[in-house]
Amino acid sequence: MSPSNSLRWRLRDATADAHARVDARVGDAFDDVAGYAIFLRAMHRFVANARHVLGDAEELVACEAALLADLGVVGGAPIIDLETPAATRDDARLGWRYVIAGSSLGARVLLRRVEALGFDATQGARYLTLHAQGDAWRTLLSTLDALRLSPDEERAACAGANEAFACVERCLDDARYGAAA
Repeated sequence: MSPSNSLRWRLRDATADAHARVDARVGDAFDDVAGYAIFLRAMHRFVANARHVLGDAEELVACEAALLADLGVVGGAPIIDLETPAATRDDARLGWRYVIAGSSLGARVLLRRVEALGFDATQGARYLTLHAQGDAWRTLLSTLDALRLSPDEERAACAGANEAFACVERCLDDARYGAAA
């Protein structure tokens, strides 16, 4: 399937700016343990928000448990308040799934960086290990390739993906700059 005919590529194009902003915010999070703790706090809050949008999917429940275990190792406290994102349409939730599944690719890179800090799959890097090893991205790509959305449904999926990226941004900012724990 050519990129112009693929929902995957249209979602990627529609979220490129938001994705770049998130990547920039993660930037130096893995330079030291304190930065890693901030990242974990942000991801815990994001996963809790994603559960609000997507429900208690097994993958998200496992990620949340792994994040809490990692926070216990690095000495970080989770941010407990939710953003309560508004994605309610199935196609908007598809956008959230796109962001979460796609982040497993980034988790593979980040896992190498956190291992350099001395953490691993059994101690402090459970979340990144779990997320990096999953097959959510491959599964989602198959789903995206098979879908034929109307223009309205596609706009909602893109809006949902941008909403998810915006939620990640806020979670990262709050964890770094001062949301109450």
